[in-house]
Amino acid sequence: MIDNIVWLRSDLRVRDNPALSSAMEQGPTACVYLLAQKTWSQHHWAPYKAAFLLRVLESLAEQLAKLGVPLQVIDAPHFDDATDHLLQFSREIGAKKLFFNREYPLDEKVRDEKVHNALEKNGVACELHDSFLVFPPDSILKDDGSPYSVFTPFKRKWLARAEGENLRSLPYPQRQQSIVLDTEIPGEILSTKASFGQNLWPGNHKHADDLLETFLNRKIDHYHNERDFPAADGTSKLSPYLSLGVISPRECLEKAQTLQRANSINSNEGIETWVSELIWRDFYTHVLAQNSRISRGKAFKAETDKIEWNVNEEWFERWAKGETGFPIVDAGMRQLNTTGWMHNRLRMITSQFLTKHLFIDWRRGEKYFLSHLVDGEFAANNGGWQWSASTGTDAVPYFRMFNPLRQSERFDPDGTFIREQIPDLIDANPKFFANSAAQHDLVSSYPPPMINLKEERERTLKRWKRFNQTLS
Repeated sequence: MIDNIVWLRSDLRVRDNPALSSAMEQGPTACVYLLAQKTWSQHHWAPYKAAFLLRVLESLAEQLAKLGVPLQVIDAPHFDDATDHLLQFSREIGAKKLFFNREYPLDEKVRDEKVHNALEKNGVACELHDSFLVFPPDSILKDDGSPYSVFTPFKRKWLARAEGENLRSLPYPQRQQSIVLDTEIPGEILSTKASFGQNLWPGNHKHADDLLETFLNRKIDHYHNERDFPAADGTSKLSPYLSLGVISPRECLEKAQTLQRANSINSNEGIETWVSELIWRDFYTHVLAQNSRISRGKAFKAETDKIEWNVNEEWFERWAKGETGFPIVDAGMRQLNTTGWMHNRLRMITSQFLTKHLFIDWRRGEKYFLSHLVDGEFAANNGGWQWSASTGTDAVPYFRMFNPLRQSERFDPDGTFIREQIPDLIDANPKFFANSAAQHDLVSSYPPPMINLKEERERTLKRWKRFNQTLS
């Protein structure tokens, strides 16, 4: 007899999984995962992410089996199919209660509400938890109860709560008597085999744990200095594992806090900077959950939906392929296209180049990133793009634009990263990367700059000024 079902989604782990822990405390439990390939395709899932998911599910099935918990993987092509499949599964195994951790984008919230209502009506109780963030939406609010739209005060409130609550992640659940169900994980989804990208992004949980431990023990002290340099191995590379819930953000925070307390004599700027990234992750998801218009492809600043963006397919294609003639931009795009990941500093550089210098709609870039990123996650990706485009909450001012040549000088001064990504530039003089227009004849196999930066900057400023005048 199986009493409980845990419906797994973006929480693919056994440690610090509130829904799984609660279910196993209340009786014999089975887990289910629904493959929503049609909806994922509509949500622009990347091949790297699809393959990574299959590898994670294989690893998760092994971990659950050690706890005596079976994992059933079911094809449910659309989110709208979830209710019927979960009802059928509960009837097949005789379960009377469904547990799951909340998800926050609009389509996911609508799906979950339908499942909740339908199962309750059919005699299957539902118990909901939160696991994707350190603090769930609506738990960090202003003193008057309204949500934050600016990061810095949100961060202050978040840090005060984190310190006051002394958070502790949940341990492994106690093993139950083994339950056997057929567990078959497909070798391919979304026309992508499970082996795709496995050398870049291993899907096993031990690898995620090892990444975290290596980062905390060897890198975090220098994180604030090295995180902006793409040639340096200065970041945690945990974002794909956080996006699917392979590792818990609360556990990340707990371990960082433990490390900070062990060195309480001096503050550690590296730890503080990394914790800020966890806070940004919470912040953007809170904003998404509190503003449904964002899930509908709208800007946070509603008035900016009226901006008339450039429509230039040639420019967009050159940006997407990494053929703009600006080496730092092209290196970032080629890293994305060949690895499914892009260094965070480069995400800002490439997105600002598209939205500010080319003045192309941020939604096109947002979609392109989602369709290529192994760590593609809607709230964080959307928040980053709207920040770059000056259309979002706490957005960069419209007149602030990253100059890709200056960014190259600052963050890849000798062109080490650029050379790794663009073989044509392997022998280029470092001066080329900061002034590729003047130096182009020295590297004739690489395309010349597609625009004049100064002219396009001035054109963008004039567009924004005209637009702001229409609002006054």
